[in-house]
Amino acid sequence: MPSTHRAEHFTLQAGVGAAKLIQQQGLSSDLIGSMVGASGGPKWLILSALDQMLAGEFFKGRRKPIYTLGSSAGAWRHIAYGVNDNVAAIQRFEQAYIQQRYETTPSPAEVTEEGRKILAQVLGANGISELIHNPVWKTNLSAVRSKGLLASENKILLGAGLLATALGNLSSRERLRHFFERTVFSPDGGQNGGFHFDDFVTHQIPLTERNMLDAILASGSIPLVMEGIRNIEGAPDGMYRDGGFIDYHFDFKFDAPDGLILYPHFYSHLSAGWFDKFTPWRRVSSRNLDNVVMISPSKSLVASLPGGKIPDRDDFKNLDNDSRIARWEQVVEQGKKMADEFYECWQKGSLADLTVSFDIN
Repeated sequence: MPSTHRAEHFTLQAGVGAAKLIQQQGLSSDLIGSMVGASGGPKWLILSALDQMLAGEFFKGRRKPIYTLGSSAGAWRHIAYGVNDNVAAIQRFEQAYIQQRYETTPSPAEVTEEGRKILAQVLGANGISELIHNPVWKTNLSAVRSKGLLASENKILLGAGLLATALGNLSSRERLRHFFERTVFSPDGGQNGGFHFDDFVTHQIPLTERNMLDAILASGSIPLVMEGIRNIEGAPDGMYRDGGFIDYHFDFKFDAPDGLILYPHFYSHLSAGWFDKFTPWRRVSSRNLDNVVMISPSKSLVASLPGGKIPDRDDFKNLDNDSRIARWEQVVEQGKKMADEFYECWQKGSLADLTVSFDIN
């Protein structure tokens, strides 16, 4: 049975199968076969220190491949994991992301250009080649191919398409298929390591040195905030946007082979798609999380953050550049408490005692 004990700065939740295995063997890097990362924009900053600890310590010396699947910010985090000196790449991502500055409300073109600059800093001179040929970190990027009005960059048409999508999603998540098609860009000729997608039409596309930058940008291209990416090489023609529309926090059966699925997450709860932020009655099925173990900040850690919350996109509107940067730097510093405590518990072999069941139906 999962424990009722809690760590101070993090929460460790596990599905039934994962909890049983952890209780038998403890939680070690050898048990992990895959890792997922959710959409969420600046929310990822609370995980930066944890990402650095996982890349530099928990998975240190890893030889067996680990398959990552991410959408939006989750995909961008995984790009940093896939660079040879991944700890330094995560640090570069953290600083480049925090130091964004916009003196006025930026246009989608300006935000997209800033995204390209951030990627250039994360990847460095050889990052694209290193990521494609990395024998350990196998990076899968989730985006969506937009249909109908959602393929337009006209604000009025795009806004109407988003409203129609939101209304359709209120009725049923399955109606997203009328608006989007999942597109997963994967290395090794499109081999994704065993993730099985049977809930939506899914295009499985080889991730190459020629299409990687477009695929990464598409994975985080929020409509009306960033430009969509059109006609990505190797993928069906069309407009590609943020993978979080379907895979915000993910809701399909994780059936990847060779171990558990590790899920560092900024929340302790899960919403399936982006529009499900507005449907709190719709929760990710626990049946889909049997082999998942999720690390997230504790409620007390979140309460200690500036403003008592994890960063979000509203910070760009509600705070001036200097105030936002200072607040986000404090969040990263507080996130070190989660990383340090997880590391200490891992070293002591006490993670099994801290594992609890997912708090969902």
